[in-house]
Amino acid sequence: MERRTTGRWSPEGTPTRWQLMGSALVVAFAVLNLWATGAVFWLWIGIGFVSFAAATGPIAASSVGSRVGAWFRGIGYAGRAIAIAGFAAAVWLSVSVLDVPAGPLVSFGNGGLLGVSAIVFLEATRESLEVV
Repeated sequence: MERRTTGRWSPEGTPTRWQLMGSALVVAFAVLNLWATGAVFWLWIGIGFVSFAAATGPIAASSVGSRVGAWFRGIGYAGRAIAIAGFAAAVWLSVSVLDVPAGPLVSFGNGGLLGVSAIVFLEATRESLEVV
């Protein structure tokens, strides 16, 4: 009898110990960052959490997500670094030009970090989450 699990969100399989430790550090960083900021916007944390968790989980497993992931892996390390740096520069420029308040943006970003970490931890435990 074939076992059915929560999903097939990770093409690489179960996260390694290094990935789990990295995710734990990301969670600690996000919590410390929110604590240091002082202004926590729970709605924006929730929106960031759901958006990033969906993007790295079920959306990444969709056909469109698979094509984007294949393209991103196909451009190599240098191409990924350029794409990430370009995206970060575009966000930084947009925030400074549009004068976006920092509190909601920081909450959204940290919610996103927590959402990605939740997917990593879910993937690590998915073998024990069987659907009968």
